[in-house]
Amino acid sequence: MQRIVFFGKGGIGKSTTSTNVSAALAARGERVLHVGCDPKHDSTVALLNGKLLQPVVDKIHKLDGLTPEDVVTRSALGIDCVEAGGPEAGVGCGGRGITRMMEIFHAAKLLQNDRYSVSVYDVLGDVVCGGFAAPLRKGIGEKVIIVASEEVMALYAANNIARAVCHYAVNGIVLGGIIVNLRDNSEDRAPMERFAKLINTKILGYVPRDPLIREAEYRRQTVMEHAPRSPISKVFRDLAEIIWDLDVTTCPLPTPLSDLQFYACTQSKFEMSAAQAMAVATASGSPKEEPEGGLDVVMPTSLAKRAVGNRKAEFEEELFAGIRAVRLGRVSAGDAVQRLRKSFPKEAISLAETDLVS
Repeated sequence: MQRIVFFGKGGIGKSTTSTNVSAALAARGERVLHVGCDPKHDSTVALLNGKLLQPVVDKIHKLDGLTPEDVVTRSALGIDCVEAGGPEAGVGCGGRGITRMMEIFHAAKLLQNDRYSVSVYDVLGDVVCGGFAAPLRKGIGEKVIIVASEEVMALYAANNIARAVCHYAVNGIVLGGIIVNLRDNSEDRAPMERFAKLINTKILGYVPRDPLIREAEYRRQTVMEHAPRSPISKVFRDLAEIIWDLDVTTCPLPTPLSDLQFYACTQSKFEMSAAQAMAVATASGSPKEEPEGGLDVVMPTSLAKRAVGNRKAEFEEELFAGIRAVRLGRVSAGDAVQRLRKSFPKEAISLAETDLVS
C-alpha cells in the first residue's frame, strides 16, 4: 500500500490538492483511504458532496470488536473517508485527536490485509507537535508531499516540514517533493525552483489559480467531479500519476536551511547558496544560532573518487547531503549508508558508516 502525507502551511490548499489527488487515484481504479487530520474535520467534505463527517474520535468510544466499516464512510467515488477531529479551538491538544485515531485504526485493523492500495493523509498546517507528526511514524506514512505557494511564509513552512522529514527518515519517510499552489499565475517560478534545489528536493508540479476550483468548492465537490474534462482536472490527474510513480528508494534526504539561512536567502530570491546565506546572516549581526543547515561540510576527496561513471555528480551530491544530515544529527550514519546503497548500489558498495562521520 502506498502511503501519502500532505503537509503545508495552514490555508495553502492542502485539502483541495489532496482530495483531488485522491479522486484522481480512485478514478484510475485505486482503492483509496482518505484521512483528514485537522480538528476542523472538513478535509473529506468535497469527497462526500458536502456531508460533514463526525470525527472518528467522537463516535467511537471503545476499541473492542471494531471493524473497518465502523470507522469509514464511503464516497460516491468509492473512497473510504475518515476525519480525525479534535478539540475546539483553544481547548485541549489538537494532535491528540490524530494519535487517538491511529489507535482506532490499529484496533479495527483498517490498514491491514491489503484493504487499500493507497492511503492519503491531509494534515493540519505545519508540523507543530508530535501528534500532528503521527502520520510520519513507521508503517503509517511514507511519501511526504509539501503543498506551498510562491509566498515566503509558505516556503518557510515547507523548510520546517523538510526538517521533520529528516527527523523521521529512520522510519522510512521520504520527501517526495513540493506542489506549488499558485496565488498568481504570472509569478516568476524560478525562485521556487531554486528553493527546492537548496533543500534537495524538487517541484512536482504547479496548480494554477482557476475559477473552476472555487466553483467546485461552493458546490462542495472536487474539481475532478465538477469539471472532469477541464484543464485543471488534468493538472490533478497528472500530479496523482507523478506522486504514484515516485520511487521512495531514490528520493534524496532533504537538506533544510536554518532560520538564519532561510531569511538571508529570501533577500536574493534563493539565488545564494546555504553557505553564502550563513555568511550574509553572520555579517549582518544576526543572533548566533546553533548550526543546523550551515555546517561547512567538505566532501572528502577519497570518497568523491569512489563515484564512477555517469552518476558520479549525482552520487557526490547525495553523499554530501548524507554527510551533512549525519553531522547535524538528523539521521544515523547506518541509515544514511543504507539509503545511499539503495539509490547507488555500485557507487556506494564500499561506503562505510565511518566515512560519513570522520
